[in-house]
Amino acid sequence: MRFLFVPAFVLTIAYTSFLDFTPSERNFQHSSRQHQLPDQTYEQAVQESIREHMGKLIDHQTVDLDGQKIIGNSVLLNLYKNVDFQPVWSEAQNRKDLIKILEDSHYEGLNPKDYHIDYLKEYEELTEGDLSIEPDLTARSDIFMTNAILTYAHHLIQGKVHPVQLDPNWNYSYRPLPDSAEFLLLKRLKSQTLEKGIDNIRSDLPMYQRLRYWFAHYDSLKRTGGTIDKIEYPGKPLRLGDSSAMVASIKRQLANYGYSFPTLGHNKFGNELEEVLKEFQRHYGLQDDGIAGKNTFEALNMSIDERLDVLRVNMERCRWINNDLPKEFLLVNIADYQLYIFRNRKIDYHSRVVVGKEHHETPIFTSKIQYVVFNPTWTLPYSIASKEILPHLKRDSHYLQNRNMTLLKGGSEIDPNHVDFSQYSERYFPYTIRQEPGPHNALGRMKFIFPNHFSVYLHDTPSKSYFEQSQRAFSHGCVRVQNPQILAEQLLGNKGFDGAKISDVLKSEKTQTVYLKEPMPVMLMYWTCYESKRDGRMYFYRDIYGRDSKILHELSKSL
Repeated sequence: MRFLFVPAFVLTIAYTSFLDFTPSERNFQHSSRQHQLPDQTYEQAVQESIREHMGKLIDHQTVDLDGQKIIGNSVLLNLYKNVDFQPVWSEAQNRKDLIKILEDSHYEGLNPKDYHIDYLKEYEELTEGDLSIEPDLTARSDIFMTNAILTYAHHLIQGKVHPVQLDPNWNYSYRPLPDSAEFLLLKRLKSQTLEKGIDNIRSDLPMYQRLRYWFAHYDSLKRTGGTIDKIEYPGKPLRLGDSSAMVASIKRQLANYGYSFPTLGHNKFGNELEEVLKEFQRHYGLQDDGIAGKNTFEALNMSIDERLDVLRVNMERCRWINNDLPKEFLLVNIADYQLYIFRNRKIDYHSRVVVGKEHHETPIFTSKIQYVVFNPTWTLPYSIASKEILPHLKRDSHYLQNRNMTLLKGGSEIDPNHVDFSQYSERYFPYTIRQEPGPHNALGRMKFIFPNHFSVYLHDTPSKSYFEQSQRAFSHGCVRVQNPQILAEQLLGNKGFDGAKISDVLKSEKTQTVYLKEPMPVMLMYWTCYESKRDGRMYFYRDIYGRDSKILHELSKSL
């Protein structure tokens, strides 16, 4: 049989079919026999069988082959049409490589069973035996192999879970394919280097590579019988100075996370344990008080399976974003309350941030920072004005004046002393409230604007104490920045706005808008684990919005 291959593998960006994979009782013995057909006649029989199955897909959109439903799609149909319905997996080495690739999909946080792995392994074992295979089984298996690699490639490039189905506001673009991808892939397959082709489409984000490393690490630990034994919460918090056998258990559990103690088995809660526990708490989104309370015990007891699930979810998030990242961009990771500026894929600046609280979640999207507003005014959203401010106005007509706020109606200023606020309610409040520039403005002394329909932006805040807390979800959805003046220097330094000039602008208390020389790409993301560059450990953050479980549920579904 001659080897043919169509480079439709690289067209996976358009491949949207789903396999309804249901393990069935297959008896390959009934599909294999000593065929008496000459080679040319056998190839023609396989070709005709593939043509027949593809014809069924055209007529019925779905076809059931050996208990597995194939849903017709243009990529699969065009592939076989372009090769005149001949098999494309005739080379044994390519089939073996395929099976290895599909088995290794486990280390991408994906499920090999989504790609016919059991069926294909049985078929390959059969081809290695003495019996020859009947033409229709060869045809069906060829279709399964093609479908498997297309589906897997689609998942590697775009992710298995479609983010728009979870959040219709998702606006990140998919990874584009190079124009020469078809030629390059065809060349690799003809030289039997299919694995290198897969390596080329796997996400090359450094974060993704580290997540894969840690997934393999914990998976290996699990496969070799490793466990993380749970330690029972003693009913009350343990703190500095306490003596308890549980202290030694806490140290051993922290050792599982890579921390070391000179006196591991010591039962005294000393300064060393307190400091390590604070660091652990900071990296797990807990209050870093150095006290082993109930929430700290829950974090310490995170099982290997739970860690693997978090890694799977975050690998999927990496697959959602475009690999062709700009050389310079700003990233807000909502889950760890941090802002980063990346230049040439390295962190050049970072700062703590405050994000949206429950029911005011900071959304995930991408945009570009276009300008900075110094000494901004703040026009309160209607919901805040009617729900939060109106009750105060009903009790105190001087409430706005004391907070440097202005009451407006139709663009004109209104004296609040001449308004009977008792006649208005949360549903009907025909006024606008604007807070004027100043040190007590809710937006602080500056805001960083990037167009979006969420009305979300980065800004300063007069409430600096929030930045000292480990859990920093307190805003109405916007992102508050700890060191906005330094961030302004980072964005406007190439326009001459150094620290001294920015200070002068702020002292004037006059609103001034300054556009960036080049808009800065900004990405609001939600990663609940990452490897720290400082100590090389993997840290897991609290899923403050409960988003991980939704992705995990979809990842775990069979296709």
